[in-house]
Amino acid sequence: MRTTFKVSAIALLVAGGSLVAVPAYAADLSCAGDIGDQVVAGNLVVGGGADCVVGGATVQGDIIVEAGGWLDATSVVVEGDVIATDAYGVLLDGTSVAGDISAYSAGTELGFLYVNDLEVGGSVAAGGIDVEVTDSTIGGSLTTQDGNYVDVVRTSVVGDVSIDGSPWGVSIAGAIVQGGVTVSGSARDVLIGADVAGGPDAFANTIGGDLVLSDNSANLRVAATTVHGAIELSGNDPLAALGTGVTAGSVDGEYTGTAPGAPVAGDQAIAVTVPNQAPGELIWALEGSSALVDLGVADEQLDHFAASGEIVPIRVQDTRAGNPEWSLTAQVSNFSAGGDPVSSKYLGWTPEVTDAAGGAVAGAPVQSGFDGGDGLSAARTLASAPDGHARSASVVGADLELKLPLETPRGTYTATITLTALS
Repeated sequence: MRTTFKVSAIALLVAGGSLVAVPAYAADLSCAGDIGDQVVAGNLVVGGGADCVVGGATVQGDIIVEAGGWLDATSVVVEGDVIATDAYGVLLDGTSVAGDISAYSAGTELGFLYVNDLEVGGSVAAGGIDVEVTDSTIGGSLTTQDGNYVDVVRTSVVGDVSIDGSPWGVSIAGAIVQGGVTVSGSARDVLIGADVAGGPDAFANTIGGDLVLSDNSANLRVAATTVHGAIELSGNDPLAALGTGVTAGSVDGEYTGTAPGAPVAGDQAIAVTVPNQAPGELIWALEGSSALVDLGVADEQLDHFAASGEIVPIRVQDTRAGNPEWSLTAQVSNFSAGGDPVSSKYLGWTPEVTDAAGGAVAGAPVQSGFDGGDGLSAARTLASAPDGHARSASVVGADLELKLPLETPRGTYTATITLTALS
């Protein structure tokens, strides 16, 4: 990670940002390309055979994907529905869809619906395509018919889940379903909280209603699943195999394996799915609304010009798994006022940590090269944190000290600091 900002002997100058208006579209917008941080007041339409990549947009109407169209939407807010018919594919990753999601293909078409980290206010329905729903919340029901395969992973469903006729299998793991779950007419591996050998998946299921498994011609495995209603089994060939960690109010039908236990009695049941820790990242940003540091006018001392100030404080946040060590270093280019350069060795600093919540430790002071050494013309450590540091953010800064020889030509000087985060 590397970023630069400008430093002057008289003023430290940093290029500032500008406010950019977000365009709004009052009517339907056709998409055949990339759409960024925009507001679409009508519908967003992905035409037949078109590819549409959306990042950070708000769609106040529906998203409609026509035959052969491909939608790749990340961090979007959809205030209406998402409707896809015979589409090449639909990927929805992040934020929300207030209405329903519907994606269907005819028997001669192949397609997919991938839903990840999404809050859906309504229901999700799909047919004839690949279906993956991960780390999401569905306010209504989840229904698939003739889906090639269906994966429901670490997802909450307020209504019912109904999966019918999936020739390439079904996997449900880490699901919390307030209603019932039905899986019927499916083949290959049908895995409910289980791996292909019948062992428990790391992510268990909780079902508020019944679990109905019927007419499946599959390796049918159930493990690590709590069913507050009944498990109903019929027409499965081979029979459903019940493994460890299965509890149910009752079981109706034939099965192999271990008889389920009974759910723990109580007035209410509480379920939560804890996902794997995300890889995280090491990021830093300037604190405050201004990126300008002014050293003012240098004062003439007995044998040098002197100026001082403080760099803009920097917030460092490390969300990486395991909290590995990191360091933030800086190096300054030579000063320039349009003529001959002046060495940046004359600039020194004293680092400080103003908020050590993330375990940051200030780097060693560096004297101005006027008194000896290379100053900040060489890479210096502003701050660091050891392996296993606290998982939070730290704020670091530094007091600057500039000592220039008296023979330095007059002028307003600028230089560039390069900050580098290392791990």
